[in-house]
Amino acid sequence: MSGKRLFVVLVAVGFAGTSFAVNPVVVGDRFDAFCATHFGAPKEPEMYKGLGSEITVPRDGIWTYASRNSAVIAWESSLPARTYVQYGMRANAYIYVTPITTYNHFIHVHYLQNLEPNTTYHYRLVTMDERVLIVRTDDMTFSTPALTNAVVLPGSLPGPPYTLDKPNTTYLVPKDIQADSTAFNITADGVTLDLGGKTVTYNEKAGAPDGGASERLYGWHATRGPCGIRTADGKKGIRIVNGTLTQGKANSTSRPAGYYPVYLRRPRDAEAAGLNVIYAGAQVSGVLVSDAYDGCSVHHNVIHDKGTELYNRHRGVEAILFSMGTTTKTSKCHHNLIKRTRHVGIKASPKNEIFSNEIRIDSYATNSYGVGYYSQKGASDISIHHNRIFGTGFHPIGIGSGQGYSNVRVYENYVEMRGTHQEWRWQGGEGGGDADAKNRTGVYPVNGIRLQSPKTNVAHYNNTVVVKGSGKGCVMRGLWLVPDNRIGSNVNFRGNRVKLLALDVLARGYAIAACGAGPQTAKPAITLEGNVVESNLVNVQLGDNYGSGGPYLFVGNTLRTVGPLPGYRTVRIGWQGNETETYGHRFEDTKFEGGASFDSVSFDGAGGRTYNFSVAWTLDIRTAPGANVSIKNESGRTIYTGTADNTGKRLVSLTEYVSSPSGKSMRTPHTIIVSKGGRSAEKKITLNAPQTVEISP
Repeated sequence: MSGKRLFVVLVAVGFAGTSFAVNPVVVGDRFDAFCATHFGAPKEPEMYKGLGSEITVPRDGIWTYASRNSAVIAWESSLPARTYVQYGMRANAYIYVTPITTYNHFIHVHYLQNLEPNTTYHYRLVTMDERVLIVRTDDMTFSTPALTNAVVLPGSLPGPPYTLDKPNTTYLVPKDIQADSTAFNITADGVTLDLGGKTVTYNEKAGAPDGGASERLYGWHATRGPCGIRTADGKKGIRIVNGTLTQGKANSTSRPAGYYPVYLRRPRDAEAAGLNVIYAGAQVSGVLVSDAYDGCSVHHNVIHDKGTELYNRHRGVEAILFSMGTTTKTSKCHHNLIKRTRHVGIKASPKNEIFSNEIRIDSYATNSYGVGYYSQKGASDISIHHNRIFGTGFHPIGIGSGQGYSNVRVYENYVEMRGTHQEWRWQGGEGGGDADAKNRTGVYPVNGIRLQSPKTNVAHYNNTVVVKGSGKGCVMRGLWLVPDNRIGSNVNFRGNRVKLLALDVLARGYAIAACGAGPQTAKPAITLEGNVVESNLVNVQLGDNYGSGGPYLFVGNTLRTVGPLPGYRTVRIGWQGNETETYGHRFEDTKFEGGASFDSVSFDGAGGRTYNFSVAWTLDIRTAPGANVSIKNESGRTIYTGTADNTGKRLVSLTEYVSSPSGKSMRTPHTIIVSKGGRSAEKKITLNAPQTVEISP
């Protein structure tokens, strides 16, 4: 992807009128159909603006693993597409083809079966976007190995569960395996488990004995119930690849833990790739990487959560849990397709790079993050970029919350969500405040990016945020910002596109929710610069029911309205008579489109409290190089002193007025005074837009 692409967050929720059964097949199929109906580039122009209108296949997103009789080939496309692989023994003479995918995705994983060992195959990738524009790659090759030294399972190994205990050994699965409890225990360094493109089913029978479930080896979490694959503590160089891992007929509940398809305990230099992971048990998560050391890579997998139940949203249900131990190496989670998660897509941690994943949220509980990262103890160093996140349900959030984090970069992602009214299918979300869903009361928030209680050096840039919704109880936020008074420096949002649209008169929301947690800070808490913000409800909400704070600094943003609904305001400040104050916000060099303006403002806080913001513009002073510059406001008070640079230029931001419930308090005209070499000159100007003034001493 281009380094100049935008990060798009679209919020989408709504299976309106649909009654969801608990049957995993029904759940998965209906969610796929919902996504096909509501998401896609032809349905939302921001996708083409953010990701480009040309369908491409980036070379660095292609990955291939060849086994003895199978291969897995995976890649990404720049736009949603249906795909297949053509392959054969000779270049451009492809006699075999994989099934074309049913739905349009960004991440594509295909399995090639019945291959000959010790053979070179030619192949090409075929990618067809929603406009039926087709990209075919050049001819490429892979070679199948003989794997003469591999241990072919089950062989003489007792099980399942099969214990893989030979160091630096490849274990090959040549046919489908069904396990009543756990399928594989890995206890040695350097093990490669090659699933051979086959299907491994675990947890077939409820209550079946879990052989070898040693808490000393695998830890407490992985021994409270069977797992598909689990690894012993601290093992190095483990590789799990090439096949399907699915939870079986027992469909057991992860209570208090266990039943995970993949559990890696404190792995070192591990890899999980080319896996198709399917599960549906209550509170069951997918791929768990617990406290990884020495770098870890989870990539080019398909994760499909078909479940609808969780009993503890604070514990969480993650498609991928990606946690790190104490390490200096960065672990990477990339090019995964999370077809559906009932709660969290990827739970990230320090020293993570999370990129080029496609994540689809079907939220059943509070705080369902596409990519979630937060720490109550403080954390640092995470990069989240080029992900495409879609969501629906009870409370989906594209990316967040950032609590306690420093040194964060969130950039060039695409997230799309949609809000809706209450739906009965959310009843499975126990433990997450979801009694409201059962009683048909409350609100159902959908959010693009949430940033709460960040620390220092936190940057969100080149993202596009689009939030849409309808129905009673639907509350939408594009950017949901909640700093506290412990915030550090250099926290900013730059060059993002934020779009929030209500699809009926019942939904509520605001493109930017500039909130807070605790007393205001003396300096601007967060800077928003060069963003394009569009809404038919509210462009900027300063304080809401979640809290008030700041102040916020807005620089060079474009505020736009298209088809404003009744009650539209460009800016709202305060919240429905609440007494929490919010003040000192500053808007510099704002541009307006479609009828947005600072005359479209509503002060909604309690009477007698302080609510205000200032409107300012940049004055470009052109004078003699090195000249002294001073500026007085309308009352004659000197508000600025400085010196022109060596080209005779000085830029100064000056306040036009302060807006409050009592009206506009003017701060202009201004008097500009320049002096040099014993000579001086002055000029009076009135600011209501960016302005250039030439004045020579």
